[in-house]
Amino acid sequence: MEEFGKKYFGGQSPLHMWSSQDLQTLDKVPYIGQMTKQNDTILVATGFNKWGMSAGAVAAKLLTDTILGQKNRYASLFDPTRKKLKLVDTKTFLWKNTSVGKDFVVGKLKRPDKKLSDLALDEGGLVSIQGEKVGAYRDEQGHLHKVVPVCTHLGCSLDWNDAERSWDYACHGSRFSYKGEVLEGPAVKPLPSSDI
Repeated sequence: MEEFGKKYFGGQSPLHMWSSQDLQTLDKVPYIGQMTKQNDTILVATGFNKWGMSAGAVAAKLLTDTILGQKNRYASLFDPTRKKLKLVDTKTFLWKNTSVGKDFVVGKLKRPDKKLSDLALDEGGLVSIQGEKVGAYRDEQGHLHKVVPVCTHLGCSLDWNDAERSWDYACHGSRFSYKGEVLEGPAVKPLPSSDI
């Protein structure tokens, strides 16, 4: 898109960029409604799987009806407490969690392919410092930002995302800024700085 804009509209470099990650439920139907059967005050709308424009409109109507105590014929379809584990969903669940386990092991075994001195301005990646794996980013002013590249959620290794300038967690989707701040959960704690 950037190249297209420059070619046909004489565009400059973008001032801002946007990206999105989104949850996909086991049965691929969003969760919209009462989060648990025990508590009717916590409502949720998630799992849109990139269909936020249409699912957001459905969620607005469904949640409004729920709050107002009105019947909605789609409530059971989107009910977050619906039975989810059908045979095909169980296979998907097992496959995805096997994949998470594989990512965990592969990440732990992955060795950095760069040295700190290899990082140019505005470049990040896994580097080796004194034989230790460190997540490092050299900002445009040349300052180094070093973090422990292990997610604070469940301990999977992180990968550097050049496009977003972030540390991304393949296992469950958490994302962290180059400084280690949480950008997206499920992680809630920031990455510790590396003192190496």
